[in-house]
Amino acid sequence: MKIRSRNFGYYNNKEIKEYILYNGNNLEVKIISLGATIKEIHYRGLNTVLGFENLESYVDSRTYFGALIGRVAGRISKGEILIDGKEYKLSQNEGTSCLHGGYDGYSFKIWEYVDSIVGEDSVSLELSYASPNLESGFPGEVVNRVKYTVDKNDTLSIEYFAKPSMDSPITITNHSYFNLNGDFTKDILDHTLMIDAEEYIELDEKNLPIKVSKVEGTPFDFRSKKPIRKDMDLSHDQLRESLGYDHPFILNKPNEDPIILTSHKTGIQLRISTTEPVVILYCSNNLKEGLTLLDGEKTIRYQGVCLETQWYPDAINQQFLPNNIIKAGEEYYSNSIYKFSQI
Repeated sequence: MKIRSRNFGYYNNKEIKEYILYNGNNLEVKIISLGATIKEIHYRGLNTVLGFENLESYVDSRTYFGALIGRVAGRISKGEILIDGKEYKLSQNEGTSCLHGGYDGYSFKIWEYVDSIVGEDSVSLELSYASPNLESGFPGEVVNRVKYTVDKNDTLSIEYFAKPSMDSPITITNHSYFNLNGDFTKDILDHTLMIDAEEYIELDEKNLPIKVSKVEGTPFDFRSKKPIRKDMDLSHDQLRESLGYDHPFILNKPNEDPIILTSHKTGIQLRISTTEPVVILYCSNNLKEGLTLLDGEKTIRYQGVCLETQWYPDAINQQFLPNNIIKAGEEYYSNSIYKFSQI
């Protein structure tokens, strides 16, 4: 078990650090302080997530590769919220919607070092960021912490903590693009995927929630493992606009490995469990092509799969979904666990 750090460049005249957590076995995770971003996850010597070589690409691309997403992950319709009768106008960075916390989201903030612990069975890193009142239009200051832990069993745990000074919506997630092939020139559509969910949320043309529907008999039925491409019928009305999957699934048992992703090319398998009720399946359908990745490969459509564990999207504005308001002084907590293995 060990952790080390090094310089990764400068942003707004402040140093950006890169932290490397290694479990002494098969798993090494690299995190940069800009956006508390996961830059690389190496399992048995193969990098399994998309990332950039330099800081400028993370700042300019707006791909959210590996980034921590907040104050509210996903889209908020009309870029506005109503809390206790008061309306708050939010940053609108995707049409009229506020996406992933707006232009001033957590992904573009410098997270400060808090602590690191090297133990017999695990190594952890803790970072923090204080979001000021009305940042991107959201009410109240929020003190945020994130703790990354890598253990001897080739597991990465991400814990999120947040405490607002005023009632505020909070939904935090990680936006890593997984590709378990060991070859980023190939897409992820032949990865097999299982999602233990009997329901998904249908979306409108702005990717905002319409209603909850059953997965049975639809391309959204991943209750048994299948290649991602198998039922990805782009003529389906829910897949046509988004060019593929970009949808929320309501998990049956979030804490019992409800998500399993496998590359049969490498035999690498990723199991995900979470405290959250929903996972967003996004297959980089609209990833800008031609960006340069870590090892010189260029970005292509369907190059990575995001499995964003989180609360229900646009929950604060959708009466058919439970809201995500955290009361002043209460602590938000979320934990997602990523277990790597060889099948």
